[in-house]
Amino acid sequence: MAISATPPKITVNQIVAKDGTPAAATLTSNLWVGSPNVFSRPTEGNKIEAFTTGKAYFANLIAAFDTATSEICIAGWQVSWDALLAPGVRLYDVLLRAAKRGVRIYVMPWNDTEPIQTYDDETKAVLISINDQPGVHGEPVRVGLSKSVAAVNPTYFSHHQKQVVVDRKIAYVGGIDLSYGRYDDATYDLHADKDGRQVLNSYNGCVAWVGTLSETDPNVVIVNADDLTGALDSASVPYLMKSNASKVAGTAARGAWQVPYAKNTLMDTMVGNPRFSSNTPDLHTLDPKRQPRMPWQDVHSRIEGPAVSDLLRSFVNRWNTLGDERLDPAPATTTYAKPGKAFIQVLRSAPAALCAAEYKALADKKETKAPSGTQDDIHAAMVQLIQKASHFIYIETQFFVSGFGHLGGATGTLSPAAQFVKDGPNGISDSALDGVRWYHTSTTKGDVDEPPRNKVCAALVERIRKAIEDRKRPNFHVYITLPVHPEGLLNDATVVAQVYWTMQTLVFGSRSLLNGIRRALKARELRDAKDPAFNRVYDEGNTEYESVDVEKCFAYVTLLNLRTWAKLGSGKDERYVTEQIYVHTKMMIVDDLYALVGSANTNDRSLLGERDSEIAVLVMDGEASRADIKGTGNQRPVRKFARALRMSVWEKLFGITGGVRPATHLRSAIAAPASPNSWRSIQQQAKKNAQAYEAAFKFVPRNSDPNDKSGSTAASVLPIWDRSPSVQQRATKATPEAKTGLMPFEPAFWSSPQHVVSAVGRLGQTQGFLSALPIRWTEGENNRIAFPTAVIVQNGEPSTQTPFDAENKPAFALVDEPPDDADQPSKTTRT
Repeated sequence: MAISATPPKITVNQIVAKDGTPAAATLTSNLWVGSPNVFSRPTEGNKIEAFTTGKAYFANLIAAFDTATSEICIAGWQVSWDALLAPGVRLYDVLLRAAKRGVRIYVMPWNDTEPIQTYDDETKAVLISINDQPGVHGEPVRVGLSKSVAAVNPTYFSHHQKQVVVDRKIAYVGGIDLSYGRYDDATYDLHADKDGRQVLNSYNGCVAWVGTLSETDPNVVIVNADDLTGALDSASVPYLMKSNASKVAGTAARGAWQVPYAKNTLMDTMVGNPRFSSNTPDLHTLDPKRQPRMPWQDVHSRIEGPAVSDLLRSFVNRWNTLGDERLDPAPATTTYAKPGKAFIQVLRSAPAALCAAEYKALADKKETKAPSGTQDDIHAAMVQLIQKASHFIYIETQFFVSGFGHLGGATGTLSPAAQFVKDGPNGISDSALDGVRWYHTSTTKGDVDEPPRNKVCAALVERIRKAIEDRKRPNFHVYITLPVHPEGLLNDATVVAQVYWTMQTLVFGSRSLLNGIRRALKARELRDAKDPAFNRVYDEGNTEYESVDVEKCFAYVTLLNLRTWAKLGSGKDERYVTEQIYVHTKMMIVDDLYALVGSANTNDRSLLGERDSEIAVLVMDGEASRADIKGTGNQRPVRKFARALRMSVWEKLFGITGGVRPATHLRSAIAAPASPNSWRSIQQQAKKNAQAYEAAFKFVPRNSDPNDKSGSTAASVLPIWDRSPSVQQRATKATPEAKTGLMPFEPAFWSSPQHVVSAVGRLGQTQGFLSALPIRWTEGENNRIAFPTAVIVQNGEPSTQTPFDAENKPAFALVDEPPDDADQPSKTTRT
């Protein structure tokens, strides 16, 4: 049943003194999403536990799998059969143990679309081979590849939900895929070979891999799982010769790892290159002596209680659309015990076509109302939470692309750096765009440049505006933690284009987050000066806000990235390396009262419904207490789950949990996030850390051009690119003179140390993992590489042509991975 869209009428009785003065009163708006097509209603009595590291989540998951008695259900954007869950323990190993006990196992990865490579076919082949292992009976393992189901722009659709349900009693949901790179802890260690990480588990999608694998190495056994699937691979001679597939399955069972495949380029896909879909092994990997892995920041949760019913229902409904073995419906929420005090509402993003397919697959439709359209529950929840916030908001998200008004910054021809990228091996040609426009009859040139439409940025600006214009000057603050750039190489056109749209949303757009705050500050300034027309600054064409110093915005918003460093080698082989900590979390916490955790990013793909399928939980813990969140000595209501989760994450990001250069002086900020002293001290430390990294490593995204000693010139999207006027005048096209150094996407970069020796000492002075987001990065630089913004926004109408091939898969996707959650790797794709 859906929640009524019309809220009940509420009568509020005001207490009035004898003189007629009313007592102060507060009316709290409804927390829950109540749209007509919302996926579920909130349930009470749930127990929820959060995991802030992949190691903690995987350890709990292994224990649950090892005690499972009947059923395991796994859904993911990417599910990797050899994902490292503990030192020496792969996902395969844990599922094999469960299969030997007779547990039924249902695994549902997204059926990826070319040229995206999630190794879904290989995972299916290897996991199905568990059924033939000694001690396994009755074929308990089922793997269904979940195909794209959408009527609008299906080429750019993906199933992005990340959830597990065990024995229909325990559910896990959040941002962590059972895939490569996720095995991480609170130290964010950069050593690529630590904890037994092997092959694809030793992962960094932001650099060129210069290490090599060997197919004959007895210490690192690799296997090409494609050899399980060919017709000839199954040929055998009884008692004389085992089939190739049987040999591969046996090798996988004995501890092998998936061999990496070469990356298919866009042009391979579009022109039908013979390499297309060939899955050619690429025996490159990270060199742990010279190269850092990329650490991950993410959050997941474990739930017991009535909400498990809704999470299981989502899995069952999707599974039953596949036409494979049908699963029984989820038990009703009323049949579950209530082991905790948390109120939880399970929310989804789901296209209308997916909702209709799920309804069609229902065995019994009597108690279920037919879907009325798209599910965009998570978007509605985010906007409502922002509107509801009283003191502070904390957002941690992999992407931040939202409605920003009109494009701002440089226009005209591409910047030389962007042209260099566009013309390079990971660039994109105009003919490729023409092909996309031809393929999608509804996609015009205008659609290619269509901006994002989700309302998260606008909601944040509006909430901050209210605080700014309030004559009582209440303290209100928004913290946002993001990756410094999408996972991937900075010479990849899709990554550069995404950086462009993110910076439009945060900084340069006419109604970007910062420019929206500047407008409000200008309006207050004019109002205080008795200007009766002060609201004119909110008009689109008005530019008076540009007189407001951007620094004033930071009284209301803190923009953070995460970064760390390490020393590799010693003596003549000593080198210092750095890497961003990749923020993959999809989380919002408001006032330490409410939390939203799931798989949805802050962009149109995740939020508007007619794109990626997503799942999240909105949590209001019934276990409440009081805390001095404003640092004023006054105790205010907080709820256990939201406050404990935020504090745990901040302790981790500040280096306290892992004991790595801990910023212990920020403990007071952890306790009182709504205090001005807190955001000031956090920003100060983040800025100090950023300056240390910029001094020691010229190639990292930064505010100022390292070639300009005065610091007045903003850094290019390729930070080592010289933007001085004398060079730029010669750079009508990308010129060698402008590129003053090597970048991590170049193999030659790793042939020698790339740190600034004289600045290495400053790295030891960093505290925590915070780094200030470089708001001037790409300033005055047109990096608007044309590519279908459908990869990040929701555009286009249902096509009049059939968008699927014979296998019901989109003919091609334009980017290396869906940048929505495209955890942009070089050799494979993550999200």
